[in-house]
Amino acid sequence: MPVTEDLNRVLKGMVGRPGVTERVASLAKRQGFFHWHTAFADVMESRSGFDVVLANPPWEKIKLQEKEFFATRAPSIAKARTKAERHRLILSLARPEASVAERALHRQFLEARREAEAASHYLRKSGRFRLTNHGDINTYAVFAETCLDLLNKRGQAGIIVPTGVATDHSTRRFFQSVVENRRLVSLRDFENREKLFKKVDSRIKFCLLTLGSDVERASYVSFASETSPGSSPERSLRT
Repeated sequence: MPVTEDLNRVLKGMVGRPGVTERVASLAKRQGFFHWHTAFADVMESRSGFDVVLANPPWEKIKLQEKEFFATRAPSIAKARTKAERHRLILSLARPEASVAERALHRQFLEARREAEAASHYLRKSGRFRLTNHGDINTYAVFAETCLDLLNKRGQAGIIVPTGVATDHSTRRFFQSVVENRRLVSLRDFENREKLFKKVDSRIKFCLLTLGSDVERASYVSFASETSPGSSPERSLRT
């Protein structure tokens, strides 16, 4: 596995340890690592960021959910009556007399759990996500912070995220920073009663969040069910 010494070797122009370069390339391909400042170097250097960012990020917790993992792979484990029973069934996949398929499933589970733990560690400790690295981290929150960081001084971002971005305890620092630094353009809150998203529960609340810079007034809409203009009253508040 690559360690700090391998990076030092690269910086000094030294020959790397056997197998490290290949391992790094394999991990990069598997994980899909992406670096904005290298992928869009011209945008970052000449314009200091993007004029427009549009995003519909995933809404997922950065934690392996055992029931979801085994739901299609091993339903009997997913449907275990208690957490202790589920844990026992998972361990049984690695027993000496387990089949090849069971052992392979156990390895997949360990790898998935390790990847989730590594992602959580990175989000909490890397220093990149100062505003959204608290509590039960959800991917939508770190995407929202990324969108904010990618904008130049004149840019705006439009994001579809749960309304919890403005109300949940875990995202309070993000939303407080957005408001206090006059980055909030608008927040339009919706309930899915009219099935704007057909496969999403009607009780789910989400919002269209627009971010910018040096905003004089932010507009708010609450409990909307339609996207047509004028379907819900809009309030404007000085930020």
